[in-house]
Amino acid sequence: MGSWPNPAPIGPRGLFGNSGKGRLAINLRLSLTVFKLGFAAESAGGFVALASASRQLPFHGLLILVGPAFTALGILFLFLGRREWNELHRSRVRYATLAFGVTLLAIALAAAPIALLSAFGDHAGPGWLGWEFGVAVAVVFAATFVTYALVAAHLVGRLGEVAIVLGLGWSVILSAGIGLALSGQLEPIVHAISARSGSLGPIVDPITLLDALLAFSYLAFFLAFVDAHVRVARGLDPA
Repeated sequence: MGSWPNPAPIGPRGLFGNSGKGRLAINLRLSLTVFKLGFAAESAGGFVALASASRQLPFHGLLILVGPAFTALGILFLFLGRREWNELHRSRVRYATLAFGVTLLAIALAAAPIALLSAFGDHAGPGWLGWEFGVAVAVVFAATFVTYALVAAHLVGRLGEVAIVLGLGWSVILSAGIGLALSGQLEPIVHAISARSGSLGPIVDPITLLDALLAFSYLAFFLAFVDAHVRVARGLDPA
């Protein structure tokens, strides 16, 4: 009787490295780089604000927009490179894309009460609109960090796993605080928009400290994504 062929060995580099995916996953590595740049900028800006006890984030509060921009670009590279990876990667990309879709839906739900009140001449709306706005904002921040976790959770080693857990836990707590702080700011935000003011003050000022404290989460995710990038570059098996 013939014998079954021996399966390919799974050594330190694993199936992921043996198949050459670590060398070929260019878009994955670009995506990780984009995310790292965003985390570095957000973390540095937050620590600058904390160290200087500033009441305003760097770049006149525009730093708060860096995260969404880098997230969208990073997800784009993941989508473009989806054919480069094995099924494990594709499933993770689907989950990360779904979480990012939840973020976009939450942004729409946060914008809805602003658009509604602006359309009706800046009149005060029912009290629950402020709470809906605050909850939607909290989901925007929390779901964004969940997206980060889903992108890299299967690529990191033990250090990266610990960093992701700590960063995600801290970000969820602060996201709830940010939503609560902004739930009472709906009318000032609508006033600023109705007056065609370009100031981000009504949005940024109440959450400056909380957003600055997110620097610790951004730092944790930066470390996790560095770990992920190194492992991908070395072709280590994500399993």
